[in-house]
Amino acid sequence: MKHAFFAVIAVAALAGVARADILSHQPEPTGTLSQALRSEKIQEHRGQTHRDPQRDEENLRRLGLADGTAKAGMWALAHRPHSQCAQYIRQLTADADGNSAALLQSDQRLVVYLNNSGICER
Repeated sequence: MKHAFFAVIAVAALAGVARADILSHQPEPTGTLSQALRSEKIQEHRGQTHRDPQRDEENLRRLGLADGTAKAGMWALAHRPHSQCAQYIRQLTADADGNSAALLQSDQRLVVYLNNSGICER
């Protein structure tokens, strides 16, 4: 019984050493996670980050958003990007850029909600 227990412990220890040896041959990270997220390749993958606010505002009006709501929404995108209004406006501008009829039709409920709720005027 003691010999079997000793054999199990020895096998576990050798397996751990083998795993540590495999891990030691992997390359070391050269930067931090925040540096990697800010790298140019990541920014390119995320797509267009500098949008034309005037064009976006025109697209919002084309979708049926009221003038005041469109202006307030563009302000929210610039000054309060994590607000609920900014999230909705970001969704609408992305869908308007895509020009997909299905997306534009599904956004009509959101346009009516934004116009009636006053969520962007706060």
